Amino acid sequence: RHGVLPSTQPYQTIVIGDEGRNYAEKYLRGQKSVDSAPTTVVEFLMPADLIAGLFKKQSKNEDGAISHGLGNKGGNGLPLFNEALAQGLGSYRIVFVKRFDATPRPRGMGGKRTKG
Repeated sequence: RHGVLPSTQPYQTIVIGDEGRNYAEKYLRGQKSVDSAPTTVVEFLMPADLIAGLFKKQSKNEDGAISHGLGNKGGNGLPLFNEALAQGLGSYRIVFVKRFDATPRPRGMGGKRTKG
């Protein structure tokens, strides 16, 4: 489905404010690690009562940021979060995308062709 978060991602979490943004970006900058390959930080504007309810169900302090895990290993708030998105109650924007370094090709692998 489009316009909602997929349930296939192992680490989806809500963190709030500058502390949360800094915490989330640590995973993309290599300062923290997980057993998956996170690539994107997305900023959401969602109803305050929804977020308060999710944090009431489950939250934990991580490196100065308070987080709510949306998946089944956390607070299992993904269905409620997606329902609000599907109803048009929230909006989002991509704020950080991990860029992977290009691996240089060895000589002879690409570039101009020679006549032969």
